[in-house]
Amino acid sequence: MKKAVIVGLVSAALAGCGGSDSSDSNGTGTFSLAFSDAPVDGLDRVCVAFDQISVHHANGGESSWGTTSFAADQSSPECVPPGLTIPSDSNGNPEFMVINLMAYQGNDSLQVLSDELMESGKYTQMRLSVLEKGTYSNGTPYSHVEETDTNSVEGIRVPSGELKLDGFDVVADATQAYTLEFDLRKSMVQNANGYQLKPRGVRLVNNESVAAIDGTVSSSACNDYINNINDAFVYVYPASTDDHGDLGSEFEPYTSVAVNVNPLTQNGTFDVGYVPFGTYDLALVCNGSEDHPEIGGDQLEIADPIQQDLILSTTGLTVSF
Repeated sequence: MKKAVIVGLVSAALAGCGGSDSSDSNGTGTFSLAFSDAPVDGLDRVCVAFDQISVHHANGGESSWGTTSFAADQSSPECVPPGLTIPSDSNGNPEFMVINLMAYQGNDSLQVLSDELMESGKYTQMRLSVLEKGTYSNGTPYSHVEETDTNSVEGIRVPSGELKLDGFDVVADATQAYTLEFDLRKSMVQNANGYQLKPRGVRLVNNESVAAIDGTVSSSACNDYINNINDAFVYVYPASTDDHGDLGSEFEPYTSVAVNVNPLTQNGTFDVGYVPFGTYDLALVCNGSEDHPEIGGDQLEIADPIQQDLILSTTGLTVSF
């Protein structure tokens, strides 16, 4: 697994940048953070450039880490135009780190923070500063996508230039690992303003309480709607939901993933990583690409039967349609 360690965390967290009082400390624990992605249809590359990670402790402490803390050699090379490099500051440090989220799908992840000592307690928020402006010398935006059909490279906008993410806990004298899961079908939106990356669908999950769901899809599973599964997606719903709705609806799925079709057998497979333990319903949607992520009411063609009340635990789940 590739690794990019953020250094300098100990002094920042224990000093409590922004007003933390050492009398509020309950000890220290170690914390690790990785990035992963639930892929989005229609894009071959999603390059997110960021220059700061900040966390806020419940006791008021604020800690931030800038570009001198990032390991520049772990940036995704496919995100940097050929012959060019990430710009450097006056001290020779890279101005940002850039990650191609599409390279870390399913159970794959890029470890960004590794076994760092932090003040224990509840952190109410994590913030990721994303570069939505700025370009390389050839005009390629630092944060950008590449479209599958046209190979067109387009910039990514982020509201306020910052993703405000979930909080997390650091337990004293313990090691905890988290993954920042980018569910791009929910968080990456294309509209009149271009591509926008929103906090919706970006989740911080504890690696000790998540598992993977995988499985197979028969080539005939969507025959009642179309004669192939080339546009099929697997939707994962909390079993407590009253309905199985589309993205953007009141009863939208927790997450969804495209079915990968074998061109020889025409059968499919799927893999959903970093799903919290719980009970879920799984549905095979035959027209998944027609589901707009922000507008509820799209008509889903759901193949029978829906797999209901499946329990996800440490062993994971394998499902067949």
